[in-house]
Amino acid sequence: MLRVGAIPFHPGLINCFSYLAGTFYASVRVCVLGSGSSGNCTLVATSKVSVLTDLGFGPRSLLRRLRAADLVNQRIDAIFLTHGHFDHISGVVGMAAQWEIPVFLTPGTLHELRDLDLLPRVEVLQAGVPVILADLSVTPFAISHDAAEPVGFRFEAEGVAGALATDLGEITPAVLPHLAKCDWLILESNHDENLVRLGSYPLPLKQRLLSPVGHLSNHAVAGFLSRQFDARAEHIFLAHLSRNNNTPALALESAQAALDQRFGNVCSPAIALHLTDQVKPSIVLDL
Repeated sequence: MLRVGAIPFHPGLINCFSYLAGTFYASVRVCVLGSGSSGNCTLVATSKVSVLTDLGFGPRSLLRRLRAADLVNQRIDAIFLTHGHFDHISGVVGMAAQWEIPVFLTPGTLHELRDLDLLPRVEVLQAGVPVILADLSVTPFAISHDAAEPVGFRFEAEGVAGALATDLGEITPAVLPHLAKCDWLILESNHDENLVRLGSYPLPLKQRLLSPVGHLSNHAVAGFLSRQFDARAEHIFLAHLSRNNNTPALALESAQAALDQRFGNVCSPAIALHLTDQVKPSIVLDL
């Protein structure tokens, strides 16, 4: 059974508080419940509130993944959406309607959703404006992707900060501050560029994937890690791996080589790289 919290909802006021009993933690807990074209969803929980980022599969699949991660008693207080592509929103309306969960999304994503009249509570996000839910601050930031007003999210609670940046074609200068001074990061590492170029995808799809509004490659992630990463985060999740144009080994090898190049043996051993999966949850990270 999913535990769903109740958040007093005030249209126009992005300041909410959760109060019903549920399963909470003295730290910040993070688990990527699914990442990829088969469906995306990430759980972030604090001592007082628990939220999902995206929900690209139905309640049964969500419950199965929560059970697999030993999070079956985890309550859900809100859903935050990065953008309106199907693999990020397919389960949102049904879940939010059944459990009366508020949904936070940009105006562009709002226009992508169907059956809006079924959503019990909606709050429109503005990039750069934080949402405060109990002890959790969630700040959306604009990213580059071929969707209407896509965003990533920065989370801060109890002295712990983290960021989620997936489904973006490039890490722009405007994104970098949101990835700084984080204890954990979820970064897209979608494809190996050579596999895309040599693969069987139609040329327009290849061009989309490799474009600044497509998906982040292993090479792009390596570039960030080797040049711009501040080494604060001790945990990095590699997300949204393509089944056709990437492998877990390639993604890990590329990211680890970049860390070794940047920091040698001084810092990189202390930075743990975690893989995410399309159909099963990642490790559960407690900070």
